Amino acid sequence: MPTMVRISVLFWLGASLIHTLPILLEWHSALCLVVALVLTFRTRTFSWLCPLLGGLLLANTVAGIMLMESLPSSVYEKPVTITGWVMGLPNASDAVLRFDFLTQRIALPTSELAIARRLRLSWYGDTPRVRPGERWRLEVRLRSPRSYRNWGIVDFEKRSFIHGIKGRGYVRASTDNARLGLSGSVALLDQIRWDLASSLVADRPKSTAMGVIRALAVGDRSAIQPEEWRVLRRTGLSHLIAISGLHIGLAATLGYWLFNVLWRLSPALLLRVPAQTVGLVAAITMAAGYAALAGFSIPTTRALVMLLAASLMLLTRRRWSASTLFSVALIAGTLLTPLAVWSASFWLSYAAVGFILLFYSLATDQARLKAPPSRLQRVVRALWTLCGIQFFLFVGLSGLLMAFFGQVSLVAPIVNLIAVPIFSIAVVPLVLIALLSQLLGLSELTTLLLDSASGVLDCLWPWISWTAKWPHAVTSAFAPVVYLTFAVVIAALGCFRMYWRWVCGFGLLCVLWVALTTSLPRRDVFFVTVLDVGQGLAVVVETPHHTLLFDAGSGYGGFSVGTTVVVPYLRSRGHSAIDVMVVSHDDRDHRGGAAGVLSAVPVGQIYRSGRSFDDQDRACSAG
Repeated sequence: MPTMVRISVLFWLGASLIHTLPILLEWHSALCLVVALVLTFRTRTFSWLCPLLGGLLLANTVAGIMLMESLPSSVYEKPVTITGWVMGLPNASDAVLRFDFLTQRIALPTSELAIARRLRLSWYGDTPRVRPGERWRLEVRLRSPRSYRNWGIVDFEKRSFIHGIKGRGYVRASTDNARLGLSGSVALLDQIRWDLASSLVADRPKSTAMGVIRALAVGDRSAIQPEEWRVLRRTGLSHLIAISGLHIGLAATLGYWLFNVLWRLSPALLLRVPAQTVGLVAAITMAAGYAALAGFSIPTTRALVMLLAASLMLLTRRRWSASTLFSVALIAGTLLTPLAVWSASFWLSYAAVGFILLFYSLATDQARLKAPPSRLQRVVRALWTLCGIQFFLFVGLSGLLMAFFGQVSLVAPIVNLIAVPIFSIAVVPLVLIALLSQLLGLSELTTLLLDSASGVLDCLWPWISWTAKWPHAVTSAFAPVVYLTFAVVIAALGCFRMYWRWVCGFGLLCVLWVALTTSLPRRDVFFVTVLDVGQGLAVVVETPHHTLLFDAGSGYGGFSVGTTVVVPYLRSRGHSAIDVMVVSHDDRDHRGGAAGVLSAVPVGQIYRSGRSFDDQDRACSAG
């Protein structure tokens, strides 16, 4: 294995080790790590320990600093008055307003804390219009971030910790709640994003296209409805809506092409600075600006770091191998977010880049052995490249998708083969140019561009929705035939080159791990799992051939335990349908999550004691 690859993998592995520790390392243990790091830095025999210990020390230090910034327990589970600023983009839906809040002061009954901590708040009922940068005084009830303890679901506590959310809570109805003004400097970037998003969708009816355009413009996905998200997940197109590597790359390409062409129009400027250098600087600037409009989210920032690594190689006129470029990006991503190295977005981002590099290296090797192609051969090769990339990504990422989400979209290669070029050639460039024209005050041009992007999406979406309805569009995690197919294909890929066998071996381990952790009960045995749903009840009973759900937890204000807990757990166990669902009574903490379950998975028979769900359910009878 090349030295740079070994260093990057060991550094990433060291940062990953922090997730296996029951507690963080104390100062004396960390000091021992520093000493070991110094001793192994110049030794040849134990040189592999240096990046490993460095990654562990970095993650431990960052986690320790973030824990020191936690709120004191005295502010939790009681009414407190906080003063501070609205951060991010507020999300208003279903009579609930959700927003981030940066505290300036926290007033307790006997004292006052002057600390800056980021909170995530919900405001129920008739809420005022809130915008980023506004200073508010609010009476709230806070709790520490926590998550349901179930297998296969999103760990909201870990996610809150990684994103710096120190507390969650809700705004109480109080006469003390008051808007104190608008800051000109706090959350300035979020204010620009808010104004830009508001102007883009002003006087436009709500639609699927406008929700997607808003997500592509400023990274605000709140306008996309749950049913639309279901379609995107079933077709494997969720990555097109989240601003990440593809979008940052398109922004950089647009900036490079535009300034490269304009610079070549002036011979005097061309003699001073090469057009390629100007184009690269413009590409970095354009990509950084787009990342800023997306709020510098972790996936967006990670993609920007990858672009900076590639741009550095080109600006320094050094020839780096694909493995070196990938390794530099992996080290930079680990340095940037050492606590997020086990997140799904981290794994999928770098795995996708790795498989794309693998494909291009294989394609380049084959092209060198052939005669110069004709025009027709170049067209055929381009089409083959598009198909080959989708195939490589589908096979290479399927193990990770099964491990993280419990399902894989079987129609994803076909849908992505059509949708990715359309988004790359039409939708995203139109949105980017519309953003530039809006910033320049060219409102008529902005309207024309947005109408064009909306028209393309309106034509594409019915076909996407149709493919999502195919009977076998999605396969669950527990499917032995799927495991065998992926294992054989990945093993075949490993025969191409010695170095890439490490990548293929990693894919095989992912498939094997999922297969071993999703075992179903043997004959004459059944599993009973009482899920952690907070207040309420949800019980899953599994036999070798059937699944029963007894109650579905709570649901209120757009939140459903059925969607966030029950369905992900069932998918992690490999169940794509429920044979029987029993709803014991109509209390919200037993029935509230049923609607979320019914909208996500097919249910064979429903038994209930209260209100009816549909014409096919049955009322429970005594005995």
